[in-house]
Amino acid sequence: MRYYFPSLSGLYSFLKPISETILRVVSGVALMVHGWPKIIDPLGKSQLLANSGFHPAAFWSIALSVTEFFGGLLLLLGLFTRLAALGTFIILSVAAYFHWVLWNQGWSGAEFPLLWAAVNLFFVAQGGGRYSLDGLRGREL
Repeated sequence: MRYYFPSLSGLYSFLKPISETILRVVSGVALMVHGWPKIIDPLGKSQLLANSGFHPAAFWSIALSVTEFFGGLLLLLGLFTRLAALGTFIILSVAAYFHWVLWNQGWSGAEFPLLWAAVNLFFVAQGGGRYSLDGLRGREL
């Protein structure tokens, strides 16, 4: 890559792993905070999921709870990052579809899950980065 201001290349190299780490940690924390009520009551979304066509709803409610909370924890730690990010990307993409299309909320309803789905897709492609447990172990999926 050629920069318009080549003298900034050192700064960009320094900031790249730090910014990726911040994005991964914030994404993980956001998913954990959002998933915590679901972990406390893993069947709490069963009726919503049943009404949305997910059967058996109890299974999908538990799967949603576990994926959102523990996927967030794994992202926070940077452990099995690609797998965690893939799971959370899928649930966030489905959520965006439901908000936009099935519940007819358009962009305003889908904006949050779309943004976080894109962030998680980044980690599916890039992995946990230098400052992650995956990076520390020197192994990624």
